Amino acid sequence: MDKPNIHRHLSRQIDKFLSEETINKSPELSAFIDVINQTYLNYEKDAELFEQSTRLNDKEYSEINLKLKEEIDKRDIFQKKLVEVINQLNVDGKKLKGEDNLLDLIKILNREIEIKKEFQKQLNESKIIAENANEAKSEFLSIMSHEIRTPLNAIIGLVYIMEKENSLQSFHENIEVLKNSAQNLFLLINDILDFNKIEAGKIDIERIPFNLIVLTNQIAKSMQARASENLNKIQVIVADNFVPNLISDPLRMNQIITNLVSNAIKFTKNGTIKIKLNQLGVFDNISTFKVEIIDTGIGIEKEKFNTIFEKFSQAETRTSRQFGGTGLGLSITKKLLNLLGTDILVESEIGVGTNFNFTLQLPIDLKFIPVNTNDLQENYKVENLKGLKVLLVEDNLINIKIAQKIMTQWDVEVDLAENGLVGVEKFNAHKYDVILMDLSMPVMDGYEATTIIREKDKLIPIVALTASASFGYLDRALQIGINEYIIKPFNPNELNMKLKKYYRL
Repeated sequence: MDKPNIHRHLSRQIDKFLSEETINKSPELSAFIDVINQTYLNYEKDAELFEQSTRLNDKEYSEINLKLKEEIDKRDIFQKKLVEVINQLNVDGKKLKGEDNLLDLIKILNREIEIKKEFQKQLNESKIIAENANEAKSEFLSIMSHEIRTPLNAIIGLVYIMEKENSLQSFHENIEVLKNSAQNLFLLINDILDFNKIEAGKIDIERIPFNLIVLTNQIAKSMQARASENLNKIQVIVADNFVPNLISDPLRMNQIITNLVSNAIKFTKNGTIKIKLNQLGVFDNISTFKVEIIDTGIGIEKEKFNTIFEKFSQAETRTSRQFGGTGLGLSITKKLLNLLGTDILVESEIGVGTNFNFTLQLPIDLKFIPVNTNDLQENYKVENLKGLKVLLVEDNLINIKIAQKIMTQWDVEVDLAENGLVGVEKFNAHKYDVILMDLSMPVMDGYEATTIIREKDKLIPIVALTASASFGYLDRALQIGINEYIIKPFNPNELNMKLKKYYRL
């Protein structure tokens, strides 16, 4: 707005209550001030004309009087425009009429100014929140990059060493480190995928029988080697009256306890990690019990209790640098427990240790026939699937070689198709027990191939073996007839378990 054209009295009021930035950002407010300014100028002209009229003769007075009337008419027009502008600004929707509402007009103007101030305040607060969230995500990506590159560096370096040394001794020395590095990378990617699934509401809780004591002992056994690296011991303490046979989701229960034990190992040196199962009560075939994971580690400050469960967060940035990890483990654990209808609690003291615990109410399995929880462990023993005929539809030569070699070890008969079109042709010409279908391929992708196969055969099991973890792609695959899917990089144990479901002697 051109300040020199503003009436001096109005200019003082504007300088007192409104900033130039506020006026420039609001066309409605600027239009309102223009109308007010014109009114000031018109009233000043009225006063000037009146003074002149007293000094002029009758003829001149008549002319001036006519001019004054014209100015008054203009003033009325500007007054109406003023009311229109105010009505446009008025959020209450109450229409104002006439000249007797100046106080109401002023109230509305003041209220509009306050609303704009509050809106500006909210914008600033939202900006700060967004900047903090962006900073947290940037830090998370930095940590994630570090976590991914560390095992990748080991894998690439060891492969190079083994190639150069080319000896049986080098192979035996490095294969275990290579395996652990690949496994760490695999678990890291699984954490990210699980987190995305939970965020998108794509995780369903199973209701199958399992033995919680057996499951807990298996977790302790499988993680003892890792605990020993920090000179730690894992103890399982079970109440005498504990009811072990329950109905829920053993895979998610395994994931929850494993995450908490892994977290305890990471922050404990030369100490003890205890897994305690306490029976709180049994009523109407419902078991109420408490699970505690107690460590003697570094502890957590009380003001950090809430932030450690937030996504992309650890107690402190330097914590992730010193101890590793992505900050997703506790967030995933909390969300899984929420899906089970409970929450996680934490008690901790710096330098003494930490107690993560949760209470659950689950149905008791009265049949006492739990599923084999060994299926959930890395020490799962693969089964021979001799005679199983599998059509592998895959375009990547390396993936074909790996999958073929793995399944050949189980005596699976593998037939190959380099794209969906060849896969459909082979399906029409031969009989298979299972089809492993990649989704992204040239010539014809897995979606189109599956659609064509399903038109002829509704029952043959089709398992997607895909690197695409997008929920949109996977949902689409399930809708067109894919029975289930395995995400690459896949665990051979998982592939064996999937194929075993369709194995018939």
